[in-house]
Amino acid sequence: MNIENAESLTKVFGQWPSFHDAEVIRVVLDRSGARGPTLEATIHVFEGTDALDAAGRYISKNDTEVTFGFTGVALLELDSFNSQNVLGSLDIAELRPDDHDGRRFHIELRSVDGVDARFECETATVTSAKAWRPAV
Repeated sequence: MNIENAESLTKVFGQWPSFHDAEVIRVVLDRSGARGPTLEATIHVFEGTDALDAAGRYISKNDTEVTFGFTGVALLELDSFNSQNVLGSLDIAELRPDDHDGRRFHIELRSVDGVDARFECETATVTSAKAWRPAV
């Protein structure tokens, strides 16, 4: 997968995470980018475990806030953003740029609850991957 700076995320998890049960925190669309329309998505991703805390909730590890930047975006669908945006998966497929107006990736944020999105883009970058700090 040719996602720029992907190693900043894979070094946390030891591989590319599944994004199952990850939560989309923020989506920003901007048409004024120098490289065409952009989309920025911030996602809380973690690794689930079988361990339970004292309250009986599953304990997660490697809780990370990852922000993706996408340029040259052609939005195909964006639906149902709400107060909880849980993903079943984040799917990234490479495209033949000659067949897609220069766009190299097809991205799908597949929803369990909340936001569901499909788009194509020229570049995909992990712009940051930092320890998750929940809002207080």
